Amino acid sequence: MEGYIWNFNAVLPYKDAIVSGAAVTLQITLLSIVIGTILGLLLCLARMSRNGALSTLALCAGEVFRNLPVLVVLIWAFYALPSFGMRLSAFDAAVAGIALNLAAFSSEIFRAGINSVPKGQREASLALGLSEFQSMREIVLPQALRVIVPPLSGRYIETIKLTSLASVIAVNELVHVGGNIISLTYRPLEAYTAVALVYFVMITPLVFVLRKLEGDKWQTA
Repeated sequence: MEGYIWNFNAVLPYKDAIVSGAAVTLQITLLSIVIGTILGLLLCLARMSRNGALSTLALCAGEVFRNLPVLVVLIWAFYALPSFGMRLSAFDAAVAGIALNLAAFSSEIFRAGINSVPKGQREASLALGLSEFQSMREIVLPQALRVIVPPLSGRYIETIKLTSLASVIAVNELVHVGGNIISLTYRPLEAYTAVALVYFVMITPLVFVLRKLEGDKWQTA
């Protein structure tokens, strides 16, 4: 836009709304990461189960939520589920959709990490009297984390970005707040620049922490 005159003073009065939107974005992110990680591990264990039906069901669930666009899942969860008697708020639908996407991808990350540990170690632990659960918790997972942490960190960062899709179902997160500011000020470049800066401020410390975690803990373990 040649000759465009920037005016961030038009956006400054709405700084509290931007902070509120950022808080909602962080809430969706945190809940999605916690729920998605737990579901992903459970999905992985089900996928690796000796129970054929359970393994097949986990495989199908993972394929569905890996292949469907997150935006489609959010819209379906918010608009279609009520016709089946399950009504979710826009916030809950956003968390559910993003968490299921993370679970589908993290399950494969967990599976790759677990498969990287030699089977002989697990067999030896079982021979020493450990239960399947103890063997997984004390022997397999600590070693698998070296393989799991780097790609899982990337998925966590991607999860923050995916929260922007929640604006489509009117969750009052950062992008939706930016849209509201544009409708009031008619200053789209300034509003979205402010939104972009807030995303940068939120994501950069997480990237730094995750990289330190990878370098200082898992790679030197």
